[in-house]
Amino acid sequence: MTAEDRPRALQMATRVEKLSPPQVEDVFGAAARGVIAMLDDHRNLAGGEWHEDIQAWNGARIRKIMRRARGAAWEKAQEVPGLTVHYGSAQVRVFVPGFIDEAPPALAKLQIQSTPLDEPDPTARLEPTEHTTLTIALNPDVEMSWGKRAAQVAHAAQRSWESLDRTDRLDWNADGRRVRVVQPTVALWETLLTTAPTTIRDGGFTEVAPGTLTTAAQLSRG
Repeated sequence: MTAEDRPRALQMATRVEKLSPPQVEDVFGAAARGVIAMLDDHRNLAGGEWHEDIQAWNGARIRKIMRRARGAAWEKAQEVPGLTVHYGSAQVRVFVPGFIDEAPPALAKLQIQSTPLDEPDPTARLEPTEHTTLTIALNPDVEMSWGKRAAQVAHAAQRSWESLDRTDRLDWNADGRRVRVVQPTVALWETLLTTAPTTIRDGGFTEVAPGTLTTAAQLSRG
């Protein structure tokens, strides 16, 4: 198998402590912000230490894998190259992409299967925002684990970021790079689809069939 054929992935890990698990929508927000932070990091500039790995991954399928960690395993994972994002109750570490079969032991041993997290009620209405905000909605007709949903949200954040021109990126950064992730009612989802410029269809590696519509995203100004 050639290097081009071997699967690459950007892997993430959520800190899930037994006594203080995160809110699931905070996990989604952290995943979205973490992937964008990695793409926008100076180490991803040409000649930077992450640049070649990120470009090799981004030039193919943008596969993402969410794992979970706690205690000593979480602390050990901080030694693997990447960055950690705090968002509300959640902490998510985003690791520099690489070949899945070459993941460092501290990453490879982290479990992928999701520990259940409390789920909020579906969102029926989006409240107006005074800030430039990326809103990412998850398809309510598709059942996915929270780890899978976090990966889909991160896909939507990445493609949204990449589609913005320089002015929109600067404006969004200046306003705190705000992200709002919602799990909408069917009615709200259908409304959002009519205006969202970014939609994600899954590659079908896990949980859902190839081509399944999973998320929609739109940047709105306050």
